[in-house]
Amino acid sequence: MNSSFNEIVCPFEAEWKFHKADLLVLKDLEDGCLSGKYYYAYNIHGLQYCVDIFPNGDKVEKRRGETWAFLYINCSDERKINAEYTLSVESASYSESLINVYEKSAGHGAYVCKTAEFFNSKFFVDGELTIKVKGTLKAERPLISKICTPISMQWKIKEEDLKSKKESSGCLYSKRINVALFSGVKYYIAIRPNKINDKNESTTQLYLHLSMEKEKKIGAVFDFSIDSANFNCNVQNIFEESLGCGFVLCSTEDLFDPTKRYFVNGVLTVNLNGILMVEKDKIISLNCKNGLASTAKKNNKDFLIVIGDKKLKVHKQVLKDASLAFAGMLQSGMKESIENKMIIEDFEFKIVEAAIKLLYGVNGLRKFSFEEMLVLYRFADKYEIQHIMDLVEGYLIKEISPSNVVQLIQFSAPDSLNVNKLYQSSIAFFIECSKESTPVLGSESLDGKLLVSILLSTFRPNVDTDNFI
Repeated sequence: MNSSFNEIVCPFEAEWKFHKADLLVLKDLEDGCLSGKYYYAYNIHGLQYCVDIFPNGDKVEKRRGETWAFLYINCSDERKINAEYTLSVESASYSESLINVYEKSAGHGAYVCKTAEFFNSKFFVDGELTIKVKGTLKAERPLISKICTPISMQWKIKEEDLKSKKESSGCLYSKRINVALFSGVKYYIAIRPNKINDKNESTTQLYLHLSMEKEKKIGAVFDFSIDSANFNCNVQNIFEESLGCGFVLCSTEDLFDPTKRYFVNGVLTVNLNGILMVEKDKIISLNCKNGLASTAKKNNKDFLIVIGDKKLKVHKQVLKDASLAFAGMLQSGMKESIENKMIIEDFEFKIVEAAIKLLYGVNGLRKFSFEEMLVLYRFADKYEIQHIMDLVEGYLIKEISPSNVVQLIQFSAPDSLNVNKLYQSSIAFFIECSKESTPVLGSESLDGKLLVSILLSTFRPNVDTDNFI
């Protein structure tokens, strides 16, 4: 699905698996909930989503004795999310189509069935519940540009090391990872197995730490997960100095309780995923000197383009030279060729104006966002303006990064806009990230067959031509 000029559209499809044994523990609890793994929207930076399952209802009293499933989405005060999706359990032939507006971080969902029926039905296959969600997420395009970078690590901690810190109420720290995109920024995890809270209770706490030297304000959206214990928790925070941000994982007693399954073979495995964001303007420059018309040719413009309540004057011949679509329209005797005017409704003035300036060899993109560059390409693609398509494709290839490579693969794929050089460059970059264990935003959004193909390619060595044979 395409993004309109004032919103970003993110198609998504994911599934979550829950063990029946873990849900049975919550059967008689009020507001008992199990959260699934958090996923990240590949083109709406900072947006997380997951499925929450409530076997015995949530905080709403009338839902007691009912099983409900919710799609949880994190939001911020300045961003509203429109979600249109289908929530399903194939084994039970269960499916609900939903449309929700998220104005704050929350879960919206649907009634599944009565609690008693839930545990004695086809919802479980081999002791496992599989919930699938497919749909689209929409958000307004942000007014302020952000530079983003994904973060990720897996930290394996020996049980004996944690027990030693338990007695001293000390912390253990993971190794630090440099953030290449942000100068002087590093991140790491800390765990304190025996933190005494205000109620004099022993708790275990997890923290994400940022070490900042030059950056003054970094937004972070991240999650911790411990797969063996079915633990998932998300956090949003603004870091304005070097410090840690975290939460209570569990009680100290539960951490070392074998039945809670935090340790596997004496090792606690903590997974971190997330994204760091910094607000920064980025000046976009294209090599547009070879425009199709001279900027000196300003007079005698004989064609009008209307976008909303704004108008652009242009030479009809420039449009013909630039675009087969325009040439066909202007030579066909259509209404536009007779009136010397056309109306464009599906692109905003800023996009059309920038495209016309490029035809005249003028760079009108200095304050364009990355998302607007994608919209500009869509405009050029619709009207078959190869000159602009080539310019934008060359720019996007240079801008491929871990935070946008999935978005560019989806954008340029053969079943989308089929932007061949950009697609191949993005796939090659993704493979390099895989080989180097570089975090990539939204990689789970890629098609499964494509991911398998990319994985298999990492086992083939690249070789040069032997010129000595």
